[in-house]
Amino acid sequence: MNDSEKTGTAAETRILVVDDDRNAAMYIADLLKTSDYAVSVCHSGAEALDFVQKNPVDLVLLDIMMPGMDGFETSRQMRTLFGKSDFVPIIFLSALGGQQEKVTGLRHADDFITKPFHSEELLARIRVMLRIRELQSELLGSKRNYEFLYENAPHMYVTINESRTITDCNALFCSRTGTDKAGIMGTSFYSFFEPLDHKMIAAFLDFLANEKVHPPNPVLPFINKKSPSEAMYVSLSAVGMESRGLEGYFMVAMQDVTQNVKLEQEQKFARSQLYRSARLASIGTFASGVAHELNNPLTAILGFSGAILERIKKEEDLDKEELGQYMSIINAETLRCRDTVENLSRFAREGDVQIRNFTLAECVGGALRLVKAAAAKKQVALVEAIAAGTRVRADLQKLQQAVVYILTNSLDFCGSGNSVSISCENEGRFVRLKIADNGPGIPADVLPKVFDPFFTTKQVGQGMGLGLAMSHVIMEECNGAIDVTSEPGNGTTVTLDIPSAGETPDGKSTK
Repeated sequence: MNDSEKTGTAAETRILVVDDDRNAAMYIADLLKTSDYAVSVCHSGAEALDFVQKNPVDLVLLDIMMPGMDGFETSRQMRTLFGKSDFVPIIFLSALGGQQEKVTGLRHADDFITKPFHSEELLARIRVMLRIRELQSELLGSKRNYEFLYENAPHMYVTINESRTITDCNALFCSRTGTDKAGIMGTSFYSFFEPLDHKMIAAFLDFLANEKVHPPNPVLPFINKKSPSEAMYVSLSAVGMESRGLEGYFMVAMQDVTQNVKLEQEQKFARSQLYRSARLASIGTFASGVAHELNNPLTAILGFSGAILERIKKEEDLDKEELGQYMSIINAETLRCRDTVENLSRFAREGDVQIRNFTLAECVGGALRLVKAAAAKKQVALVEAIAAGTRVRADLQKLQQAVVYILTNSLDFCGSGNSVSISCENEGRFVRLKIADNGPGIPADVLPKVFDPFFTTKQVGQGMGLGLAMSHVIMEECNGAIDVTSEPGNGTTVTLDIPSAGETPDGKSTK
């Protein structure tokens, strides 16, 4: 940028006058000097070309009819010398005033003034051209700044068109992918991500384009073609480029969050170990409860079976109806013992996570069967509305365990006449399962602690505070999430985000 662009004063603006007529050149030079412009004069095209190679110039006043090299050729070569990065206005001053000459002249220069001219008109045209030069220089400066920031940004940047093909990328993206820019241009942006994530990326960009608001930045595994064995995760953000006249184009920034993800995974593992220890420690506490839970049905089994054996020993006749009643009670109490033992075994089990596809209705139905009796005893209504075809991808047994924990927790706080509803919504990548009750709700100061192990507001002996803590671990193991919202007096809603077992980007169902 020259000095005149810094201050905008005429005294620092350099104008070159090129005219083989020395008197005309002198008149123009004197006129410009009275306006405090710095003026240089040349009398031929060759002399002018030599001058601009050695000296900075802000504007050129150029005659057309000159011996040797005419103004058209001089202007063409000057344009080459100035280059595209420096806009130097060229104004033709010529006695050729015909329409064709003006049209031809404007193909080579930026303005055309016919001799003789009015001095005020010439000065006005010069001011306009210098203003355009100043704006052009500011624009080029902004462009250079943008290109510098784009190229040297600390994050990976790509520009993609409406077909999601890469049209530009920065140095860091080339470095991380181990490919030069020429090899990346024209490549599908999706090719750098796992196929299962393509649909989600498309939805993210479409939402941004249609809603004009920025959705949450997804964190996705990035295919590191330079080092395929090294796991890499990026956080995506994007901005539409409509303001630059590029409808459907996006500039996408990818921040490397691999270390954050690894730290989160380590914390997840640490929490898992903590909850596992808590679960094992709680088995001892459960033992006394299980003994009490088994004593009642075993007493009934022992009593009724003893009565039957006593009659058999005395060879007394057994009434069919009475015997049927005895056997029904024995069967029911035996099943009660079995369920108690199974629940304890399920709680203590340390098996690996078995991720597979299944219907959400299958999972919820199994959980409801386990809590149905408890709900009936407390006269709490269970309202289930799960679409039969809704499929999720998780560990069926563990997810069912989490649902049982949450339902049991709701039943513990609900009373006669309350209800618990179970519904779901498909959120694309996740299925959102909502378990909501209209019970007393959770106080604001208690809500942040609900996932803490052994935290409970129940009376001593009525709960150990592990249900929601265990549910949190289970959702992490199943690659999902859990959240609790509540308002005192207006009930509590527990939300489970479960990975969907929907379709892959090629339209095929996942298996």
